[in-house]
Amino acid sequence: MRFLLSVSLFLAVFATVSPNAATPAPNTDTRASSFIDPDHYVYRVPQVQTREQWEARQTVIREEVLLRAGLWPEPPRTPLNARIFDEKQGDGYTVAKVYFESLPGFYGTANLYRPTKGTPPYPAVLATHGHWPNGRLVNVMDDSMPARCIDFARMGFVVLAIDMIGFEDSIQFPHVNYMNPIPVKADVPLPVDTRNFSPDFNFPDAGLYGFSLGGLQLWNNIRAVDFLCSLPNVDPERIGVTGASGGGTQTVMLMTADKRIKVASPVCIVGAAKHPGCRCENFPGLWLDTAMVELCGAFAPKPLLLMSATEDPWTNQAPTREYPMIKKYYDFYGAGDKFKNVHIVGGHNYNAESRVAVYSWFCAKLKSEFPPIEKPISISPEPKVLGDLRVFPDHILPDSARTAYQIMSDWKDMSEREYQTMLPKSGADWDGFAKTFREKIAFALAVETPATADIEYTQSETKNVLGGTYRTITVGRKDKGDSIILESLNSGNLAAGNVILVTPETSGSLSQDKSAPGIEARKYTKEGYRVYRVRGYASGELSVPKKTFDSYLWSPAYNRDNRQNGIQDVITAIRYIKKVSPDRPLTIIGLGDCGITAVMACAVTGETDKVIADLNNSDPGYDPELITLLPYNGIRRVGDFRTAAILLMNKPLTLLNPVGTFDKEWYEKTAKTMGMKGNLKISEMAVSVK
Repeated sequence: MRFLLSVSLFLAVFATVSPNAATPAPNTDTRASSFIDPDHYVYRVPQVQTREQWEARQTVIREEVLLRAGLWPEPPRTPLNARIFDEKQGDGYTVAKVYFESLPGFYGTANLYRPTKGTPPYPAVLATHGHWPNGRLVNVMDDSMPARCIDFARMGFVVLAIDMIGFEDSIQFPHVNYMNPIPVKADVPLPVDTRNFSPDFNFPDAGLYGFSLGGLQLWNNIRAVDFLCSLPNVDPERIGVTGASGGGTQTVMLMTADKRIKVASPVCIVGAAKHPGCRCENFPGLWLDTAMVELCGAFAPKPLLLMSATEDPWTNQAPTREYPMIKKYYDFYGAGDKFKNVHIVGGHNYNAESRVAVYSWFCAKLKSEFPPIEKPISISPEPKVLGDLRVFPDHILPDSARTAYQIMSDWKDMSEREYQTMLPKSGADWDGFAKTFREKIAFALAVETPATADIEYTQSETKNVLGGTYRTITVGRKDKGDSIILESLNSGNLAAGNVILVTPETSGSLSQDKSAPGIEARKYTKEGYRVYRVRGYASGELSVPKKTFDSYLWSPAYNRDNRQNGIQDVITAIRYIKKVSPDRPLTIIGLGDCGITAVMACAVTGETDKVIADLNNSDPGYDPELITLLPYNGIRRVGDFRTAAILLMNKPLTLLNPVGTFDKEWYEKTAKTMGMKGNLKISEMAVSVK
């Protein structure tokens, strides 16, 4: 048996068939009507009923956060080359200036507060700050970082107060374009003209390699924990983190990603009806399938204090809304006493009253040698006495500092080196590679292979079309809100197996004798194939206009785009076909701009017997094209299109119409290395497939 795939025929027909040639079938897909953003937030996470289910979910949550942050695989922990200097003596504490290299040539900047009494090793706290203009040196009623850090030191803690990226002494990358962080010298703000342009953190090519503001900030904080653990007077088994607002988000990210964090308190940020609103808190893909509330639950059963306030936009209903949601996860462990909510009267803050509750929690849970301070000062007078606490007051960096573009270039080079080390060295390595990367590329694309039991479908009545039997099947996943149409055509002889066509909506329907799918389908049905065509997002039928998608704030963090939904629709179609005819061979053909969609879907499922895909004169190995084809944060770190191809090379894989710059030799060499050279065909011509 064989059939002939004529790509030139398809491309010619694509140009001539009316966009309205295929009559849309009614559908009830709700994905486009379910878009959300930080300010129009709807809590949506998988529901779990048992501790076993939850522990499996916890693992997924941590892995997804790391991958979304660009931290899988983990970057090398290069030497910190830390420097502690200009230490000043206070009443019951010392404070020094610190910088360290979280990446080669990129500096984390901070102040280090240490107690002058007690017996080391001490517990330690990473103190994070929010988007207050003065950053780690903010000293106002609503939040005084110096007061918080000094109090902790007097209670017997080593404290590292670290800058957010782009604030105070962290000057190598920008943060946001709507806020010029105002530097302070001692307790006095320095002159700054807020009309000066402050560029946003927007480097899409680096984003392909997982380089984002939120990811860089998380890595900076992970390395800050490395720094704390390196200090001889710190107990690495007693480390906590706390911060408010954007510092609360940093707290949640770090306690999720770094298992060394033993106690945490995010302040005035964890909300189930409103999410944080800065780029650093909304890196692409982060909130597609989880939420701040669920990340807090993932910290269970370790001690967690949730601070909230009556007038805070995020946490004003925490006792009756967020607290019960998070507590159920702690109850899986019988650890309800390790989770507490303190709700104060006030607005968005980390004020003295909030600090009292945090001090009590940290002293008890991290076993401080000294009792908690019960009546802290709201605004600290200490900065006036201590003088300038800035690390780089003249904005002159050490000689080893690298520019932002050098740092990003280094990151991309590092990512590519790490990927190359994980490639299969022989056919014997393929299974291990496939097990790891099939999961990771699914994470990167934010798609899933649904269980057979979760596939739901209804079938229309059959009718005679083009000498065969035609029907439509409405397919979706249980509780996912998707509903796509599969067209089906066969002539009664099904001996050869099944074929799925993934073609643009403009090519027409299987039921039309002059449409490209209809013409091709008749060839296959005569050879004994049942032919399916996938519609929905895969064909463009349900595509959302870019303007609509972009109208939601940080939309890529919360909502799947057309390509992601299209890949999911092909996966769902594959699972449906495997459910109704599990033993028949399955070939997938993706043409035009649907070719890459088909390849990525097949790579995730691993359930196809042949894949034929049109690259449509594109080069997915070239970053400026990849930004358009697969614009997903960290996709390069899981291998992008290359990984998808490797995952399919164990069976026949045909790639059609690559542009001249496509690195054909790399794919052929990789297939040969694995002993799979005979499975791979790369052609610009019509291909005969047996």
